[in-house]
Amino acid sequence: MRIKRSGQALLEFALIAPFLFLLIGATVDLGRGLLIYTTLQGASRDMARQAVLSYYSGSNTLPPTCTALATPCSKGPLTNGAHQLDPLGMAVVYQDSTGISSPPSYGTYVANVNPLQPGTITLAGSINASTVYVFVYELDSTAGNPNPRWSCPSCAGVSGAAVRTSGHQLVVVDLKLRWKPVLNTLLGIPSAVTFDSQSVERLEY
Repeated sequence: MRIKRSGQALLEFALIAPFLFLLIGATVDLGRGLLIYTTLQGASRDMARQAVLSYYSGSNTLPPTCTALATPCSKGPLTNGAHQLDPLGMAVVYQDSTGISSPPSYGTYVANVNPLQPGTITLAGSINASTVYVFVYELDSTAGNPNPRWSCPSCAGVSGAAVRTSGHQLVVVDLKLRWKPVLNTLLGIPSAVTFDSQSVERLEY
């Protein structure tokens, strides 16, 4: 009789176990996804707060000009902010644009009906999972200037400042992350989730 009951318990566990493990896996994935999204939001806010400083008006990928002061500050490149997601296993991709009026090659930009509001960015081309794609641009209300203005060091001689111009313009930091839950990989589901976090601040100069 005991052997019979043990066999029945094992059979019941074998029937329930897949659903139980699936539930546990989904819970862990949900918690990890929430942590990633929260960290992404924090990173975009931190980057936007730094981007408004005049120290960062020269480049997004180089240390700010405050390093040339008599007592240099310890700030790193603006793009370092996205590396807050490194401990979560994420890679960071940032490229300067090849034209001051166009976004980096890994994204497309559609302007807002109101040109003083951020537009819509969509990831384009070959997009890797577990990767943060960084977009930094300026909404320039000055007549005759490119709007939005993207970082393009090679365009500086023709179009003015490489990254941002003075005049209390708006700077936008948009971080996008394509994340594929572990559960999707285990189940062979090809779909991935795209997280997006956008922060807007006014230049302080």
